Formats: sequence, structure tokens, C-alpha cells
Amino acid sequence: IVKYKNQDLISFITSHSHDCNIAEKYDIDKKGREISRKHQLEAITIKKSNLEDIQKDPDVRSVEFDYKVHILPAMHSYDVEAGEGEPRLLEDTPYGIDLVNPAPRLAQGNNKISVCVVDTGYDNNHEDLPHLNSVDGFSSYPGQYWSHDGHGHGSHCAGTIGAIGGNEKGVTSVNPDPGKFSFFIGKGLTDNGWGTGSGVLAAVQKCVDKGAKIISMSLGGGDYSSMANDQYSGHYEDDGVLIIAAAGNSGNSAYSYPASYSSIMSV
Repeated sequence: IVKYKNQDLISFITSHSHDCNIAEKYDIDKKGREISRKHQLEAITIKKSNLEDIQKDPDVRSVEFDYKVHILPAMHSYDVEAGEGEPRLLEDTPYGIDLVNPAPRLAQGNNKISVCVVDTGYDNNHEDLPHLNSVDGFSSYPGQYWSHDGHGHGSHCAGTIGAIGGNEKGVTSVNPDPGKFSFFIGKGLTDNGWGTGSGVLAAVQKCVDKGAKIISMSLGGGDYSSMANDQYSGHYEDDGVLIIAAAGNSGNSAYSYPASYSSIMSV
């Protein structure tokens, strides 16, 4: 991941007008992948032998290795006792709903806001999820579409946030009325449940660009990154966006990122 001193040096944004463009010169495909123009971040794939030259380039502020990110927490199925496998006729209320919003429940507000889920995608054909338009999502990975969730984790997380309530299907959610909020989906992880730090950051930036005020990320991986910390801090302090990330279920005091950045709410 390259952080430039000037956002106009990002090759994805410009028309390749710089003779000394880093991506054109060193990337194996001769082009970079935009992460955030505002924060001057671009992902490139290089040979290790070129790393020192890039670090010394006068247009480069800093360079970090990209890192793997994965879903959190791991999803496990529950054992079903004999006799409990009959079809459900009415929607269920997951136990977590009563924990975060016990009766008498706090009603949804009247100010419609955009909530972004950065994960493995969104099953746009799911009967219990709001149907989204083609402009309501973004994928960081070519050939993988935000409206397809090959893993299921992203749709599961979106369902906790906004599964349709009162339709006698599936489950209800924290926000059961789809008319009082909207989704934007950032496919920051691939269909196999893994992704890159740059892919997550690009998805987060797109969520902010599209007006999301809350971003949910049930994912983690990698060590502390000054580039990621700067971007997340900017979204919180300058853009007024609340980002919530999973701390994981490991049950220890170890720092997990991105949840442990000071500008992110860890859950």
C-alpha cells in the first residue's frame, strides 16, 4: 500500500500523465488500485527488489505491506434436537435482539440514514432482506459482485442489522422497517471469507463517498497500520461516520484490528 504526498499522483485517478508514476513504473500490471483519493492511498503489486526504490521516491510519503483480513467471528451451526426440524410458519426473534433492544423496544427514528456493511457481499435475492438497486454497493475485487454473497457471512450480518420484520419470514432485526434506513454494501472480503486490508479500506472509502453514516465490519486481521489508522480517524473526525468493528471471540486482551483503532467502536 502506497501513501502519496499528493492525491493527484494516484494512477487510478489520473490519466497516466506522470512520467514517474509509481504504479506505471513498478506494478506488475502497470496500474494501481485506488483505495482512497482523499487519504492518498493506492494498492500496487510489485517485486520485493523494487521496494526500496519506491520508499525513496520523493512523491511517496510511506509504504506498507498489504495484509490478510477475514470474517469475525467464525460462524458455527447449532445442533438441532430431534423434533425441532419442522418448517417455521412465523419469523423468529434472535436472542441478540432482546439483548441490545429489550422490551419495551426503542423505536426506529424518523431520520432515514444509510448503513454500510463491509463484508463478503449481500444476497440481493434473499426473501428476508431489502432489495437493493445496482448502485447500492461496491466490490473491491474484480469479477466478484457485491450483490452476490458466496460465503453467507455478509448477508448474515446485514440480516442482523436490517432483516425485514413483520413479514412472517426468517427473522426480525434491529431495524425491521426498511423504509426507515437504507443499506450500502461494501464487498471488502471475497466469497471465501478472506480479503486484503486494501480491499477493506477501499470499501470503507466507497461507503463514506456514498453517504453512509454507520459502517459495520465483522472482520479482522493484520497488525496496526498507520495508514489504516489515519483513514479511519479521518472518517470519524472529518466525515462524522461511526465505524463499528468486531473484537472477535477469542476471549483475551490481545488487540484486534481494525476494532482496536481509537476511532472505531469495538464490539
